[in-house]
Amino acid sequence: MEAKEIIKKDMEALYLGNLNTVEFNLNLPKKGKYGSEIIWKSGHERFLDSEGNVKRPPYGTGDRTISLWATFCAGGVTEEKEYKVCILEEKPQIVVESVEEPELEAQAGVQVYLPYVAVIHTRDGKTLVHRINWKEGAQRVYERVGNFREEGMLDGLDFPVFCKVTVKKEIQKVEKNTEPLIGYFDHGEAVLEEGSRFYTAQEEMQEFLLQMDDDRMLYNFREASGLDVKGAEPMTGWDAPECHLKGHTSGHYLSALALCYKAGGNKTIKEKACYMIEELGKCQDAFEKIPGIRKGFLSGYPEDQFDKLEEYTPYPEIWAPYYTLHKIFAGLLDCYEFVGIDQALEIAVKLGEWVYRRLSGLPREKRMKMWGMYIAGEYGGMNDVMARLYRITGKKEFLETAGYFDNEKLFLPMEKGIDALENLHANQHIPQVIGAMEIFRASGEKRYYDIASYFWKAVTESHLYTIGGTGENEMFHGPGCIGNLLTKHTAESCASYNMLKLTKELYRYENKKEMMDYYERTMTNHILGGREHGATGETVYFMPLAPGFHKEFEHENSCCHGTGMESHFKYADMIYAYQGEKLFVNLFVKSRLEWKEAGITIRQKTEMEAPESVILEVESKREFPMYIRIPKWSREGRKIWMDSVEQNGWTEADGYIQMDVPEGRHEIRCLFPCGFYLEKTPDRPELHTLLYGPYVLAALSGDKNFLELDLDGQKAADEVRKTGLEFQYRDLTWKPLFDIEEEAFQVYWKKK
Repeated sequence: MEAKEIIKKDMEALYLGNLNTVEFNLNLPKKGKYGSEIIWKSGHERFLDSEGNVKRPPYGTGDRTISLWATFCAGGVTEEKEYKVCILEEKPQIVVESVEEPELEAQAGVQVYLPYVAVIHTRDGKTLVHRINWKEGAQRVYERVGNFREEGMLDGLDFPVFCKVTVKKEIQKVEKNTEPLIGYFDHGEAVLEEGSRFYTAQEEMQEFLLQMDDDRMLYNFREASGLDVKGAEPMTGWDAPECHLKGHTSGHYLSALALCYKAGGNKTIKEKACYMIEELGKCQDAFEKIPGIRKGFLSGYPEDQFDKLEEYTPYPEIWAPYYTLHKIFAGLLDCYEFVGIDQALEIAVKLGEWVYRRLSGLPREKRMKMWGMYIAGEYGGMNDVMARLYRITGKKEFLETAGYFDNEKLFLPMEKGIDALENLHANQHIPQVIGAMEIFRASGEKRYYDIASYFWKAVTESHLYTIGGTGENEMFHGPGCIGNLLTKHTAESCASYNMLKLTKELYRYENKKEMMDYYERTMTNHILGGREHGATGETVYFMPLAPGFHKEFEHENSCCHGTGMESHFKYADMIYAYQGEKLFVNLFVKSRLEWKEAGITIRQKTEMEAPESVILEVESKREFPMYIRIPKWSREGRKIWMDSVEQNGWTEADGYIQMDVPEGRHEIRCLFPCGFYLEKTPDRPELHTLLYGPYVLAALSGDKNFLELDLDGQKAADEVRKTGLEFQYRDLTWKPLFDIEEEAFQVYWKKK
């Protein structure tokens, strides 16, 4: 190879791990895989030196993002590549003020475990969860009915904790009806129509998928199972051969193919999905022939990562094997459900049996310790896919396995209605709550529903940026901490992807209009706003909300690249819903609905440039009740016309316009008066954002200091000029985030 080709391949092959949350020393190789010499230089030797040694900033001084440069040299040619390394501050020194003492109900003669964690309140006002070490261990069997008091100590802290145990003759699980209030059009009945940014995003992502090399997506599975890789190039980034997360993007790819086929019915996309499933089946069969590999296993690497996790091997020596497995599982089940590939379910069942056999042999304490390990123990939504597999097959061992992933550190405070999210990794835990909701659907056990419902409430009320995203540097922080957390690393895209999934599951049962207000805000401003324009298939990892930054597209197989491949095929999912004969119109996007069972067809012709005017062409074989969401952003003065005649016989209730639509063909037009309004951050009331209807507006500005504007809703109405979806206020141009490409911008600014 020529020198330039050597350097190019070494740049692609070199992988340093997850640089967004660094706590450990980095391995900085001096030589590339294909032969180039590598020279390293750090932008801040105090925290990261050129040998890869990491010194974390002291607690309270904040995380540090440092530039690290690698100079690749071969045959007299040199090229430089910059890496951004986020080094996390040291963990806090906790001073406990009080403890929410845990309580436990037990059944006489039946083995139970004392709570793994307690909710604590610190002297500096934080609410956290902390592990408990119980005297004589956590396992108990109480032979007689009565009240008992157990004593333990907070792990690593000189602070006692007590648990009240109430032992009863018999305990009945509290159940809740699992029959949903709301039904969805989940199998292609609702589709986007041409003429919106949503449609463009969907079509460009389909184009990206059509360009993808399936054999390259299969490379890691074939290589690990001993099969011919068929001349494919190795994957790069988080799926590179040297990376311990390899295989996760292929799982996302399966889901993306399935969702794409559901959204548009493209035959080539179905063929690609069928090919991927058939070849993964061959890999699963090949794994069984390898000595030491247990029946049913399938991954992009052998079983050793799972073995090492059970030995508590830390990251970066291993990296979240069950997280990767979840992506593969989800892709298999999506291909079964949305493409109709029976073999996908067969593979998933074998893999599910492998998981059951592996985890059922482990003591509870080992599982708890595994799931509590930083990065290594992250398991995505394994509880979700195992409960989903149970609902499909009826095999009880799969529901039991879903329960093996119960994470008390997250679930216990949620069950008690306590927001203890601070210092938890956002996107690590949102999928676990989706899994809790799926366990509820499968079992009817109410506590799982309560966990999911409270979690959604806590996040959406106290942890959201104006665009609907959550988390800074991937982490939850204290409730209401928004204005002080406006950095380059706000709002991880994966977190919004998963919060929308959770919203969809909860809305089935709660039918709350506020949930759809959140859904609209996040889908429009973060998900649509986070994609790179064109058929590149790329999504921002973080949506930067610090002043003067711009969107960065890393073009590597990161988690947000994976969820981004899926997200743009979900825009039609929640536009329409039904409850019995009632039809709900929840989102205002150009689309078509064919509700064949009810004999109803709807074409929605709403234009993004005029969100205040919702236009529905309805054809029905009978009269039916229709409910149209009143968006949070609309003002007084709402009006409705049917066939150009203004209507007066409609009502507003529970956030919806309610009307009966007669048999036949009709055009219904709703006016939701739309205008400018401001939102401020709870912790810094001088910081505001400007919105127009459903759109968060960003001022095009590279200024790294917050703009200071004498602006309010009335002044905006009087002085801001609107041309399409471009807005002009004095010398500033504003755009919705989804129309911004590479320009620097400010979403938040100071109000004079």
